Amino acid sequence: MKSLIIGYGVQGKKRAKFLKKNNYLIYDKFNSKSDFSNFKEIPIKKISHAYICLPEKEKYKYIIKLLKEKINILVEKPLILSSKEELNIKKLLKKNKVTLYTAYNHRFEPHFIKTKKILDSGIIGKVYNVELYYGNGTAKLWKNSWREKNKYSILHDLGVHLLDTFNFWFEFMPEKFNTAIKSKNELHCFDFINFNSYKKFKSSFTVSVIDWRNKFEANIIGQKGSIHINSLCKWGPSRLTIRKRIFPSGKPKEKIFTKICSDPTWKLEEKYFRKISKEKLNNFSNDSFIKKSLNKIL
Repeated sequence: MKSLIIGYGVQGKKRAKFLKKNNYLIYDKFNSKSDFSNFKEIPIKKISHAYICLPEKEKYKYIIKLLKEKINILVEKPLILSSKEELNIKKLLKKNKVTLYTAYNHRFEPHFIKTKKILDSGIIGKVYNVELYYGNGTAKLWKNSWREKNKYSILHDLGVHLLDTFNFWFEFMPEKFNTAIKSKNELHCFDFINFNSYKKFKSSFTVSVIDWRNKFEANIIGQKGSIHINSLCKWGPSRLTIRKRIFPSGKPKEKIFTKICSDPTWKLEEKYFRKISKEKLNNFSNDSFIKKSLNKIL
């Protein structure tokens, strides 16, 4: 059985790097390097796994086609659907028992995984406050592209990563959103957004495509200590700092872990996708939560 990559752009090429050579086919109507430009010509019965690397509006029709053929699917984030589309997919997932996995590769950052373990251990105690910041300098790449026309603006690209990371770490979605700042500097859509929320504790999220140096920061403040992440492996080095509170006050004890490596998340996510496809699991409910959150923010 082979894999199928649908859409051979930037994301499709990244996915191909982690598949066995000569064991995948490429479908792309506009790329001359693809194996097929006509979907009907694909030997669909020989496909076990598919990777949908397309703009948002094109994803649904291919998801339906593939689910009907009982093919396991990885679709690039985010997956924002109408209520009717969600219902149709849920019915097919239940009927055909296959995997539909929306890819959020940042979950596989080494320091994100370590942070999850620390939070689950209870080392820092009750969480008081969370701050997440994700920024880059891609405003000019957004200009006049399909991304600039998306109604969720940069939340559609960067904001969903922060919401998914929050859900990964704390296993719930924040509520009662309040957009503190949103601005249009170089784009027709918002290119800088800061929003806050509250559920169990206060959370602050900032996304930007007008940071001229790539930036990721996470600060989690707890009763007994705190966790801090600076940067991602793809930008390197990535640093994780764990601080232990001193009572009644004083300079906290801290441990610093630094990771210098090429981006490991794509390979780890591919391994995870193959694992859950054997178990017929999916993360479709996560997409519904993220859509509801986006609609509350903007």
